[in-house]
Amino acid sequence: MLRTDTTAPTRTAPITHFQRRSGTSWESLIQSDSRAFLSHSILCISSFILYMILNWPGVILISRLGVTVWYPAVAFAFALMLVFGPRYMPLFAIAGSAAGMLIYHQPLYSWGTLVGAPLGALAYAVAAHLLRGPIKIDSSLGQRRDVMKYVLATSIAAIFAALTGALCLWGDHSIHANEFWSTTLDWYIGDTIGLLSVAPFLLIHVLPWVSKQTLSSETPRQDSGPTKTNTGFTYFQILEIIGQVAAFVGVFWIMFGASASDQLIYPVFLPIIWIAMRQGIRGAVTGLLGLNFGVVVSLRLLSVPANVFTKLGLLMLAVSATGLILGSAVSERQRIADDLKGRTIFLNSLIENSPFGIVVQDRKGAIQLCNQAFTNLFQFKPSEIIGQNLEDLVAPADLGPEAKRIASEVNSGEAVHSCVLRVRKDGLPVHVELHALPLIKDGKVESGYVIYKDISEQVKAADDAKGHQAEMNRWVEELQLRNMQITLLNEMGELLQCAKSSEEAYDVVGQTAQKLLTGVSSGALFIHKSSRHSLKMAASWGSGCAGESSFAPGDCWSIRKGQPHWSECPTRSINCAHVNNSIAANYLCVPMVAHGETLGILHLQCHPDTAGDAEAAQKSQDSLKRLAVAAASQIALSLANLHLRETLREQAIRDPLTGLFNRRFLQESLDKELQRAKRKGRSLAIIFLDIDHFKQFNDIFGHDAGDSVLQSMAHIFQSQFRAEDLICRYGGEEFAIILPESSIQDAANRGEALRLAAKDLRLVHHGVVLDPVTISIGIVGFPDHGGTSQALLERADKCLYQSKADGRDRLTLASI
Repeated sequence: MLRTDTTAPTRTAPITHFQRRSGTSWESLIQSDSRAFLSHSILCISSFILYMILNWPGVILISRLGVTVWYPAVAFAFALMLVFGPRYMPLFAIAGSAAGMLIYHQPLYSWGTLVGAPLGALAYAVAAHLLRGPIKIDSSLGQRRDVMKYVLATSIAAIFAALTGALCLWGDHSIHANEFWSTTLDWYIGDTIGLLSVAPFLLIHVLPWVSKQTLSSETPRQDSGPTKTNTGFTYFQILEIIGQVAAFVGVFWIMFGASASDQLIYPVFLPIIWIAMRQGIRGAVTGLLGLNFGVVVSLRLLSVPANVFTKLGLLMLAVSATGLILGSAVSERQRIADDLKGRTIFLNSLIENSPFGIVVQDRKGAIQLCNQAFTNLFQFKPSEIIGQNLEDLVAPADLGPEAKRIASEVNSGEAVHSCVLRVRKDGLPVHVELHALPLIKDGKVESGYVIYKDISEQVKAADDAKGHQAEMNRWVEELQLRNMQITLLNEMGELLQCAKSSEEAYDVVGQTAQKLLTGVSSGALFIHKSSRHSLKMAASWGSGCAGESSFAPGDCWSIRKGQPHWSECPTRSINCAHVNNSIAANYLCVPMVAHGETLGILHLQCHPDTAGDAEAAQKSQDSLKRLAVAAASQIALSLANLHLRETLREQAIRDPLTGLFNRRFLQESLDKELQRAKRKGRSLAIIFLDIDHFKQFNDIFGHDAGDSVLQSMAHIFQSQFRAEDLICRYGGEEFAIILPESSIQDAANRGEALRLAAKDLRLVHHGVVLDPVTISIGIVGFPDHGGTSQALLERADKCLYQSKADGRDRLTLASI
């Protein structure tokens, strides 16, 4: 209140960024941006005009003494920045400077215009930023802590603004040095009255509507508060409002009446307290605005002594702060009361309508409250329950200690959840699910409540199910066993289908059979040798098979019969000759037949049954026999398919005459070896050779002799080269040899040794001595003579023909 200069510090509200939503078309985004820009433009222009109007001398009511009572322009600017953001500060800084020049004729180059208005606006912008962010408050001011933060922040900001304004007035020689502190106080009171009366009214009643109507396309700051939207009034409320207005009129008459003295200004607290106590913060801010405006108008219309101005300013300041704090406290209490009432109604409805029996008891166990479900469950009347001890009422005598233990745990602050037996009024037992929980107040257990759920039907159903449980468990276990066996059989079949060799297949059988045939102590897989004169153990599992590891097919009855055969040792039954008769065990031999051919037998060893239950033993024996037959069939079929695949593969990659790899395998292997050599940075050599004058062997000695020469040369190749070297019959009498990780010189040495070995070969066919054999050789190396298989083979072929052109029986190395 009371300012000697009317230059108004203001602030700038931030223009918030346009919100964009994913999936929105460009046209709608442009339209949204245009609407937002127009809304901000309207808000800025209207705020500038309103700020200038609120700076007008007729509005702020400059008194005849040269002071102002309040400064609503600052309150308007601060409220706008608090709701929409402190980035509107430049707008109000410019508006403050414009008001100083246009309304109060301050020079452009003056401290008040260039420094006072911007710094004052900045002080309030900082306060708005703090209240929006670090010390965040609800702009509806519905809680006391928010009001205290608001009063503290605005008061501090007003101090900086007042000091800045007074310094600028002194710098512009508008006041003398001895007037500095009185001017600062008047400036501070005027700003603070506006901030505590006008700004709260705008925050609660005006700006929320403005932000909703004007900036509907934006997302301005949303504050939750205890505001009420109901605008209807009862007759009593209308009479109360009339009485409050009358109280204001009476207070103004007492304060400014002709016969009133300056000692009678303090009754102004009474209507504010009345309004705050009855209507909370929303009524309080309206009453404060009306009160301060009435005081200002009264000062304008009436003649008031100069010494009353400062007292009135301090009074308006005190009343505004008191009204805000009291109104927020009342609103907060009303909100708490409404919440408590709502919760009480909810809890009462929950208790009464709950399908579970609920009872509340004190620490001694006396029942204080119960619902209808509890009375229906135990068939008591409400009059028979209230005040009675809960344990004595529903707990049977033999369960008294248990009931007391539960009550003791609840009284100690622990929750109890249990299924217990209780009795009804007629003495019939009731199985209930009990939940006993303590009610704690100020860290002490005041009482407890118990929830009962009738589970008698569930208990009865559980008792009835026990009679069938054992039978069901037995069937379930058997089904699980069958399912496990089927799964393992399928897995074994899949693994056997993926096996690359017979040895790998035998390993699969040995590992899978141990899991599949759980009723046996050990087992073995016997396979026919190629001669089919004996069976040899290919795989075994368990503790070790008691018997021979190799035997003749005739020693096994299952091979003879073509059916599974049991041997029981050491009894004198018909036992297989390959089992150990001295060991007490039962043996099962199952022939493995596929495509009409017996591949071997599946041999199992079991511990003898000593329980004496012949029927159970027979069932176990039959079950094992069925499983073993299924496993043997699966194994036999898979092994037969594997043997067929191995035979076809050998035929596909081997030359049937020499047993060497064929040309197709050479091409595939050469590509792989080249990739490996490139990856490891190693060398590789290729030998191409041809038997000289091979056609003469066929013409002179016949094709059988030629075949004999080719087979003999194949034996020499296999003896002269390493196991990892790939020896292939390239076609006719031509051969190719791949030497991985060998240099061309190593290949030349070995090729020369091969040439000499072939030359020394003496062949006799059907008693006829054949002519000596000579070979021509061409050798290339990777990477010196090519990087692809095609290039290397062509180069090797050229070297071979060079050896033939030079007279045969020689070796030619490719040149770099």
